[in-house]
Amino acid sequence: MQSAVPPFARPFLFLCLATAIAGWHTATLAAVPPLLLKSSGKLSGPAVKVLPAPGPTHLEADHIAGQEGREVVAEGKVVVRNLRERIEADWLRYDQVEDEVEARGRVVYSQNRDRIESGDLRLKLESRLGSARAVRYEVYAPDGRRSRGGADTLNFAGVDRYELEDATYTSCAAGNDDWLLKMRDLDLDYTRNVGTARHVSVEFLDVPILYAPWMDFSLDNSRKTGFLAPSYGASDERGVELVVPWYWNIAPNRDLTLSPRYMSKRGTQLATDFRYLEKDQEHEYKGDLRWEYLPDDQQAERNRYNVVLQHEHRFRERWSGSLHYERVSDDDYFADLSSLISQTSRVNLPQQGSLSYDGGWWRASGLYQRYQTLQDPDAPVTEPYHRVPQLLLTANRQVPGQSWALFDFAGEFVQFDHRGGDFVQGGRLQAYPSVRMPLKTTYSTITPRLGWHYTRYFLDSDTVNDPDSVAAAAPARGYTDASRSLPVFSLDANLLLERDWLLGEGKYTQTLEPRLFYVNIPYKNQDRMPVFDSALKDLSLDEMFSENKFSGGDRVNDANQLTLALTSRFLDRENGIERLQVTLGQVRYFEDQRVGLTPTTDVNSANTSDVIASISGQLTRQWRVQSGIQYNTSDSDLVRGNIGGAYRDGPGRVFNIDYRYYKDLTNDDNSVNQLDLSAQWPLARRWYGVGRLNYSLQDSRLVEGLAGLEYNAGCWSLRGVLQRLVTTEEKSSNAFYLQLELRGLTKLGPNPLDVLSRSISGYAKSDEFDLAE
Repeated sequence: MQSAVPPFARPFLFLCLATAIAGWHTATLAAVPPLLLKSSGKLSGPAVKVLPAPGPTHLEADHIAGQEGREVVAEGKVVVRNLRERIEADWLRYDQVEDEVEARGRVVYSQNRDRIESGDLRLKLESRLGSARAVRYEVYAPDGRRSRGGADTLNFAGVDRYELEDATYTSCAAGNDDWLLKMRDLDLDYTRNVGTARHVSVEFLDVPILYAPWMDFSLDNSRKTGFLAPSYGASDERGVELVVPWYWNIAPNRDLTLSPRYMSKRGTQLATDFRYLEKDQEHEYKGDLRWEYLPDDQQAERNRYNVVLQHEHRFRERWSGSLHYERVSDDDYFADLSSLISQTSRVNLPQQGSLSYDGGWWRASGLYQRYQTLQDPDAPVTEPYHRVPQLLLTANRQVPGQSWALFDFAGEFVQFDHRGGDFVQGGRLQAYPSVRMPLKTTYSTITPRLGWHYTRYFLDSDTVNDPDSVAAAAPARGYTDASRSLPVFSLDANLLLERDWLLGEGKYTQTLEPRLFYVNIPYKNQDRMPVFDSALKDLSLDEMFSENKFSGGDRVNDANQLTLALTSRFLDRENGIERLQVTLGQVRYFEDQRVGLTPTTDVNSANTSDVIASISGQLTRQWRVQSGIQYNTSDSDLVRGNIGGAYRDGPGRVFNIDYRYYKDLTNDDNSVNQLDLSAQWPLARRWYGVGRLNYSLQDSRLVEGLAGLEYNAGCWSLRGVLQRLVTTEEKSSNAFYLQLELRGLTKLGPNPLDVLSRSISGYAKSDEFDLAE
């Protein structure tokens, strides 16, 4: 997050350009970049900006007179210009003895679209001492945004030093001072790239809303230590909130942000964010350490904290590693202290480290992974197994001497651990070498694959023989080791056919893409093997073309089956847009399936799988639709379905609709029947409405609701958003966001933009597209 202060100085950089009459100091406006860390100074020096040569300087006027070696006087429509800039004045004199320039009347400096006006100006060139009065400027940022302002007096205080009295700045159009930044004194020191302002105030609609007796800031858009823009808000869980961040620019490659957060219902929390980045010939690494601490929560009556560490590291050329550690003080931390669904919906927080080696055609890696599992008393979940550690080896290369064959290998050893004492624990070794032979033509591809899948377990005897062992691992009781060895054969074949197709005046290319996928794996009884990380995959078009219907490594299905799928696309020949795509797929089983996740799991004995169908496409310039279904032909039952559409008629004209249905035959609590609507739409001139409704038809309750208004006045915007979010089975959170954005200066109030971008697909800030219009 960048301080709002640097924009104060940017317009005044152009005041210095007035000295260009005799090749004096020049500067250019640059947009304030995000706060990016840089490598340490020992690695790279600062970039040097090279301006184009101004070329010869021309002087024009109605009358030009002077005395050689003493002075030159120009009067009447005076113009001094070169290839870069232009200066106009009513009268101008250059005293060569005193090395002083004096201009009277109306003095105008321009470069590209930037423009500066002043009254009388006097300046000594060598010492850079002088003054100008009644300064007014209008400048443009690279993105086209305009700003303007002025000062009663501009004093030249030496080489690259300037002092302004009663200075102003705004991004509003001329004649509109809806908001105004005022500074009694402003000192700009380009020798140190530091600006200092005194008695700074911000007026909005003629009402002072911010004041600072003193502040300093960077003049070259670099990061600088200081306070950032505060934010405030309100919610029923936390009450009134106020955050005042302070930024510490430790070094070019390190920084720290401290953010005290006052919550009227809970107390004062301190959040810290430390970032670092480094690169040299031996190492390259970056990381982020975030820590939040709330002492003695007034409602929970306990200390609460959140720690997040993320670190990525590259050692030399082929080695790399990472750390990712998260922990919170209690299960309700996010539900009580956050309004972001990306946080309130979290269950398993990773605590892991990894190390990898890239050998080109092979890769080895190790992972040590644990979790903190957050429990909702009304909807408890089973904590996953921890990998302590997991070792992986993968390889892919052409078979030596056989250009038509490719060799693949996937190997793994995992030691599984569980905090629950009643869970079977132990290790698992896997190896899956295979050879595939892709045969390709212009319109078809056939890929046979032959492999061997080997698995062996090394189980802890204490947990295996414990009569209280629970979960799916219990069938392994009495067996400390078990193994599985299976041959795997698959054949993947697809064909691409095309034809030209006319519909009315439209010209299209229609494709017909049949695909066959055959898998053969013999049956192996796996009832004595534990289940550490396996689960039955959801049936989908992608899963239909996988060899194993189980995720993880504990189960390998028996298979003698053929997947048949057909896809047809309609491509607009004028622009290549896919107007429509239709796909239909089903699996045919030649033998009954026998392998289940557990001995008591019901195994599908039907001759065919459910039918999967999907339709999507850009039907018109505005409308894109997508839908899919999973249909059980044996029971004539709809298992899963969704249908949705997105309307886009330019920025700010967005509508999304999505209906989702899922029927869980084993646990109705997991079933889904939801309607999701969201939109951003103009209501009147400068007014936009935003909203989202995510409603569970099955539970007859709101999952997430959002409603808001946005007013764009051109140089400022006001956004108000009300959000209601279900955080747990029995809890919901209400939050209100009210943000005032003064374009080109700062944002005041809690930021709803992240919430709006996540909740409304296609959302855009009104000031961005209004500017384009």
